Amino acid sequence: MKSLRNRLPPTNALVTFEAVARHLSFTQAASELGVSQAATSRQVRLLEDHLGVALFDRTRKRVRLTPAGQQILQAVAMGFGHIATAAESVRQERRGRALTVATSLAFSAFWLMPRLPSFHAAHPDLELRLSTSDSEADWYAEDVDIAVVFGLQSPSGWRAEALFGDQVIAVCRPDYFGTRAPPQSAGELQEEALLQIDLPYGSWFDWPDWFARNSVPLRRRPRGARFNNYTIAIQAALDGQGLALGWRRLIAPQLNDGRLVQVTAASVTPDDAYALLIPESARDDQRIGAFRNWILGEAKRDWS
Repeated sequence: MKSLRNRLPPTNALVTFEAVARHLSFTQAASELGVSQAATSRQVRLLEDHLGVALFDRTRKRVRLTPAGQQILQAVAMGFGHIATAAESVRQERRGRALTVATSLAFSAFWLMPRLPSFHAAHPDLELRLSTSDSEADWYAEDVDIAVVFGLQSPSGWRAEALFGDQVIAVCRPDYFGTRAPPQSAGELQEEALLQIDLPYGSWFDWPDWFARNSVPLRRRPRGARFNNYTIAIQAALDGQGLALGWRRLIAPQLNDGRLVQVTAASVTPDDAYALLIPESARDDQRIGAFRNWILGEAKRDWS
């Protein structure tokens, strides 16, 4: 008896055929599949050669399915539909077992990741899926169970619970100034290379905000490298490329071991705080409750 692999036409050819048959257009199918129109035509021709029949009537103005093409399309749509349904069911079951936590790259790298071993030790049977992004849309995605964000504003259908506040300070590596005398005031920092961060959400502090909150009028635009990632900006500061705005709770390990130092006494305490965002529909979810209790305990322990 022949194996299923020997009995079936080439899979790529079937996928291409389904797209062409659905659009009744080789051009649109090629665009959907991300391949050239010539490659699409080759795959359909391969399938027709395998079956020994024409699947499309091709004219200059339109593409139509032949009776054989209609028969194959019905079978392919049914078969692929069953596979897609089964695959989604498996994904849903996996999501049901795993707890998806969304947060920013910075919070994940600096605060959350070093503490996760204690969560796994306390909840060895609870699988955790960490989704990191600096896009707010990703924090509220459909498959997210709980999010940790900066800001107490919650979108519709979510509730926010304060986790902890923070303090923003200017930091650099200890030997950054070399033989020069370090700045003594916030205003003097404007003469230094200031590492800047462009992030797609509005609650993040930048240097103009920081200077304004310290009542320092800007004499000119800050100069220094720009990044779209806080983690990389802090790494640049560790490499001696300039001064960065350090969120004290996030970079506590680097401050405690001396890899980074606070440049002046100036600081800013943002009005907002880090917060847990929990879907209103998931108040009684035991997995979310376990993570909530754990992270609140870590935050309290971190502060004490």
